[in-house]
Amino acid sequence: MRKRSIKKAPVSSGLAILAGSLTFMGPAQAVSLVSEDFEGAVNVFGAGTYNYSQNYTFPNEFSPAGGVKYMKGGAGVTGQVSTNTFSLAPLSLLTGGITAGQIDGGQVSYSLYSQFSSYRTQGDYAMLSVQFLDGSSSPIGSALTLGGDAFTSALGSGNNGSYADARYWGEDSLAGLVPNGARFADVKIFEVKTAGGTAIDGYLDNVNIAVSMVPEPASIGMIAFGSGLLALARRRR
Repeated sequence: MRKRSIKKAPVSSGLAILAGSLTFMGPAQAVSLVSEDFEGAVNVFGAGTYNYSQNYTFPNEFSPAGGVKYMKGGAGVTGQVSTNTFSLAPLSLLTGGITAGQIDGGQVSYSLYSQFSSYRTQGDYAMLSVQFLDGSSSPIGSALTLGGDAFTSALGSGNNGSYADARYWGEDSLAGLVPNGARFADVKIFEVKTAGGTAIDGYLDNVNIAVSMVPEPASIGMIAFGSGLLALARRRR
């Protein structure tokens, strides 16, 4: 399930509310694998940051909102397309009480979320990648990605008082079931610039990666059954 927004402010979604309700009523809370807002003196990706007050973009009005800082891509090669990669050590999925049997039984879901922007219309971008690995650290399927070239190119731009073509922020998310056999998540951020300029100006903020138990069918059935009884009781009053 992918949910994307490239507007300057978040839009409520009935689907998101429903998904949140199911997660809340399930037998386990979400387990955070990565939660990075780039506000500290250092961050888990070891990346550099800009301040929102430098006005390279529009304000980040999504939720969670942009704080003081956001991630930048670092230095590239002047006059050349350049890529910098920021990697984490593989993250174990067997955490917070989640077991291998639950993953292999299709009972564990993942959720990915991040916010993206860029410097004016320069064409630089950031992409968050999550690759599931088996117990031998071999890839399972293709990597899941958020952001990227097409997403960033679709972001709106306008006059923010400093630049006539400043970029808005956009949010991207993805959710689904953790694949059978997965034991680790390999998380990377790719920062890419066009041939213009020297700095890689793909911007990223509020990275959140989590796993959680999927409510068992019996639990969902009991919830539906209870809702039906409540509705019936109301009709009889």
